[in-house]
Amino acid sequence: MKLFTGILISCCIAGLSLVGCTSSTTYSDLVKAQKATISAYISWHGIQTIGTLPTNYSKIVWPDNQYFLSSTGLYYRLAQAGDATAISTKDSIRIGDSVILRYIKVDLTYPADTIESTWTTINSAYPYSITYGVSGTEPTAWQEAVAYMKYTGSQAELIVPGSLGTSTDQSSVTPYYYKISIKKLPR
Repeated sequence: MKLFTGILISCCIAGLSLVGCTSSTTYSDLVKAQKATISAYISWHGIQTIGTLPTNYSKIVWPDNQYFLSSTGLYYRLAQAGDATAISTKDSIRIGDSVILRYIKVDLTYPADTIESTWTTINSAYPYSITYGVSGTEPTAWQEAVAYMKYTGSQAELIVPGSLGTSTDQSSVTPYYYKISIKKLPR
């Protein structure tokens, strides 16, 4: 039954993707297709959304299928709380801090396909750098996620609507799944 549901979801997504290929496609059509893609992904993975971000950070254990849905539309799940020493010393990431991260970017189709990955790199454990609180070329969702993650060693899973993704994702209104891990650089 799960395979049948996956095939049905894939066919629906493929059909919606074709809508994006016609010259009469509107932005509204692309947004509807994106919503359908995200809904299908959430349904397929049995994801439950919560409306309130837990506040007791150091003791959080998030179930595999539970995501916080932010007001921006970002789906966020804390997968690993981060460095216990940093948490106990209040070494939280602050505006202006340099944060390096690694990530995996996966499309939301069935079967999923990895689009980009810096998760297992030979030359650098954390090859991508951002300045927290300063917009750059990274997906807007990463800035929001870092605010939730707070500490070195944190890992999160994200479902990112196109509007919070890269400039290419924004223009194509394409959502993606990300797994990210962060590390704060010393000041």
